[in-house]
Amino acid sequence: MSENARELLVDEALVLHVKDYQTADKLVVCFTKKHGKLRFIAYGARYVKNVQGRLLQPFACLNIQVQQGQRVDKLRSCELVRLPKSLDMQQMAYGAVAAELTAVLTEDREPDEELYELLAATLAALIKRNPRLVVLSFAIKLLGLTGFAPQMGHCVGCGATIALTDAAWFSPLAGGLLCSKCHATYTGEGLEPCAEGTRRLWQWLAALDYESPTAFSVRGGDLMELERILYKFIFFQTDKPLNSLNFLSQMGL
Repeated sequence: MSENARELLVDEALVLHVKDYQTADKLVVCFTKKHGKLRFIAYGARYVKNVQGRLLQPFACLNIQVQQGQRVDKLRSCELVRLPKSLDMQQMAYGAVAAELTAVLTEDREPDEELYELLAATLAALIKRNPRLVVLSFAIKLLGLTGFAPQMGHCVGCGATIALTDAAWFSPLAGGLLCSKCHATYTGEGLEPCAEGTRRLWQWLAALDYESPTAFSVRGGDLMELERILYKFIFFQTDKPLNSLNFLSQMGL
């Protein structure tokens, strides 16, 4: 099939990741409004005079045209919709977590406009809200949209309802909470305590409206426990460590 006969994808895209490729090109991963996640090469994008190449930066919103290829897709053109607002290092670091989560939890070319709008709202909220809480909220919502959400209301062992005031443990391997009875006989790895405050925080983050958040007192211990459980669960689902979390750790965040 000739190149001209291959489909030209035209869409609005949020840039997730950009990597230098060979001597003058860039490898780009985007999440688009109508086509889901796309990967492509932008040939010549590293040349100083290449205007389009300068637009290919993380979190930028672009109108793109991507030519499908036999082995690799390539960028035909891109136009700026908006660049990300000026972010400090902390906001950029958490933005990188949101971008990497999107990249690892989605499949190529699986459209999800709701996810696209959520990602756009999340990136915009980084500068207005606590970026740590924004990205945790995004991660929980992303798990729901992609079908990976853990069971947080019932025991994954016996199916019994687990009230917020009940003792509970989280199993990333089993995919959710265990009640006291099932915890006593569980032999799997990675089990973590999951306190009432942690589960209340999870519920609040899952429903968080970035524009008008409801009042909630976040306790440090609950926050750290939730992060540990959430990111361990994502690792068990993807079998891929998140490089962006290592960067957060190096920054002391």
